[in-house]
Amino acid sequence: MRRHIITTPRVARSALLLAGALLLVGCTTVPAALGAVGLPSLSLDAPLTTVACTSSGTCIALGASGTSNGPTTTAQIRNHKGVWSALNVPASPVASFYAGSCATTRCYFGGTRSTGELLWSINADNGRLNALAGPPGGLVIRDLSCVNDRECAALDMAANNLVRLSYTTNAGATWSAPRTLRWASITATALSCVAVTDCYIASTSPGHVVTVRQTLNGGARFTTVPTPATWRSLTSLQCATQCTALVQTASASAIATQTTTHRWHLSGLSFAATALSCATATRCLAVGQLSDHAPAMVQWTTQGVHPVALTYVPSALTDVACQPQVCVAIGVTTVVALRP
Repeated sequence: MRRHIITTPRVARSALLLAGALLLVGCTTVPAALGAVGLPSLSLDAPLTTVACTSSGTCIALGASGTSNGPTTTAQIRNHKGVWSALNVPASPVASFYAGSCATTRCYFGGTRSTGELLWSINADNGRLNALAGPPGGLVIRDLSCVNDRECAALDMAANNLVRLSYTTNAGATWSAPRTLRWASITATALSCVAVTDCYIASTSPGHVVTVRQTLNGGARFTTVPTPATWRSLTSLQCATQCTALVQTASASAIATQTTTHRWHLSGLSFAATALSCATATRCLAVGQLSDHAPAMVQWTTQGVHPVALTYVPSALTDVACQPQVCVAIGVTTVVALRP
């Protein structure tokens, strides 16, 4: 597959740094050691805030300053060979990105700007960007889950803190009529879809009550997936036949894996985790920070939790995206890749 990437003069620097960018110790059972080396982001003017990867191994990281001063948005793309290049993206005043999701060749990123919702579609093969209109009446896109290049579901927020579920089947040209989720008002949410109308939504109330619900018909009806009362928040969710989640209990972060419809198994983490993504149903990466604010990364497999040694990663990791070929994590000024 040919790839046409929009580049800037800084690409040369990223290519030179690539030789030291990745360290990997492969594993067939329990890895003796895993390591990864960070690279500086290609633009230090706006912090990276979200990352997403295609099934072919291309990853895109986006950032925005959240203010109208200076460059407000930045984007960079990692091709399937591991080379990072800058993408030309339009400036959006007072912009912030909160969500990203890719399918085979197309990635969608959502957030907010001064005029309302911010929604971009980026072709990972040629770097072409389309600015899209989100669901009507929305102010902030909070979560995205794409099941193929044309079908995605979105959680957004409208006036009065109303959380809504919508979906598109034509690459964002139009959206279904938003369904208001009154039980998710003023809550933190996470979204994972098996099909565009078959989605799991997790909500964490201001009182730290975590609920996971599933809809099979685009939000017309929901069924509740039982969760332990000891969970205080859920920040990442990835579901297929069963779900894997990043949760916070009263004492620690943990990776929760659904063993049956009514039971979950918790693998405790020794750091404050901020994001989780799974390359397969049995291999995931969690990132965050230690108590001294140093960055942290672990790989979870069915054999347990395995630390990843990080080099040249100066600050906490805030987001991660995995596909079977690669995982990419980001900090505000850093990208770090690991082959799972």
